[in-house]
Amino acid sequence: MSESSSLHKKWQDWFFDCGVFGHQGLCLLDGYFRGQKMFNKLCLPVIRVKYTEDQDWLLAPKLGGGCGPYNDRISWDTEEFAEGFVTLPVGPYHLEEQDTQHEGMRYLRAEPVVVNGEDVFQTSVYARIGAYHIKQEYTLHNDGMIQPRVYSKGLSCNIDHDHNPYWRFDFSLGSPEVARVSVHHQSMFGNDLIADINTEGSVVNSFFGRMIEYRITSTQPPTVAAIRNPAQAVVVPPEPGSSEGVIGPTPFSGIDGYVRRYRPEEDRDWPKKEMDELSFVRNDPCIDTDIVFWSICHLHHHADKNNEHFHGVGPDIFLTPMTLANVPPEFFRLVEVSGKISIKDFKAVGKDKWKHVDFSDKVLVSPSSPNQEIIGIAQVGDTKGEFIIRPTWMMDNSISVEVIGNLFDETQRVAHLSGQFNVMRDSSMSGVKMHLVDYHKGDPDTADLTFDVSNQQK
Repeated sequence: MSESSSLHKKWQDWFFDCGVFGHQGLCLLDGYFRGQKMFNKLCLPVIRVKYTEDQDWLLAPKLGGGCGPYNDRISWDTEEFAEGFVTLPVGPYHLEEQDTQHEGMRYLRAEPVVVNGEDVFQTSVYARIGAYHIKQEYTLHNDGMIQPRVYSKGLSCNIDHDHNPYWRFDFSLGSPEVARVSVHHQSMFGNDLIADINTEGSVVNSFFGRMIEYRITSTQPPTVAAIRNPAQAVVVPPEPGSSEGVIGPTPFSGIDGYVRRYRPEEDRDWPKKEMDELSFVRNDPCIDTDIVFWSICHLHHHADKNNEHFHGVGPDIFLTPMTLANVPPEFFRLVEVSGKISIKDFKAVGKDKWKHVDFSDKVLVSPSSPNQEIIGIAQVGDTKGEFIIRPTWMMDNSISVEVIGNLFDETQRVAHLSGQFNVMRDSSMSGVKMHLVDYHKGDPDTADLTFDVSNQQK
């Protein structure tokens, strides 16, 4: 039974999707924090690798001919067929399973853990790319911080080399998704403005001795009440020398970031050749626009550290939701949901297994926290039903309710449905239903949801 390459997760004040899509590595999608959407997509399209000596194609690697350069890209490849027959030192190309605390071995790890005494949520994949062992990971904190990281070990040649991960961060920060970008440094006097970035282009952290940060600040116009503090995403790159192997730009990977307006055609797998730096033909004004920020890091690997030297690099992201002042009380809506999930684990021989689970919850939506989630889960045998009910506050004090259903057989998602409806203010809707069925290989497992929802002023 194959494992699903994406999952939906709700943890403390976060809810989001995570998964491996195309060749863009492990991605976080549609991320909400404290009821506000903060990003559309965080991903890793490429890790550019450069050895001090490039490969001489007349000689095999490790025989004096150097290695690379390479464009390492992580994809959802769990197969290992025929890789054992490969004799050249290019090595395997696949994901490896990781141990989890409660779900056994998984290719896609996504779970709450404790790190240095703090409760956090981590999701990661472990990739084999040629001679390299690469772990890509996101750590989410409940204060709004996300730490994207890449850890690597292994040598294609016994030569020093650099790993240069290129992250692409598509932030949301409000509706409409409009923002401005500025560069700041931290000093004893506070966070001082260095420059505003008004035109698309590359950036370099050339202010040595200072903690540089890039601020993407929403310029969303006010709708209800007044905006006290706008939503903001702050990207803090690692300083050279802040941990083992972290360096600055090199002639091969010569920039630390790139500010872009969002363009759908740029949201794709890495299109460039191994020697080509990130660049674009168009560099337009980027004031009050939908912002995409590329964050580029640089990690040096000394060959004399041997193959087991496992170290990492990555930026820190700090997300702050918008805060409002003077919100009228009628805009605070209490949403109550109650219902039942019935799930069947079909048995070709013997009696089917059934389970019925009642659930109920209350959430508050408002202009300050317009999006919330209620999740109902039932499992029997190796069949699990997951239903996500997402109420969203609307300007007329109605709520839009999105319902998403997923049916899993072991670790594989075998059915998926979604729907949407509205509940007017001070009213309710009863008997909402969703039916999921798996016809995969004649195994008709099912999951059924029936629920009621009401929308009242708090």
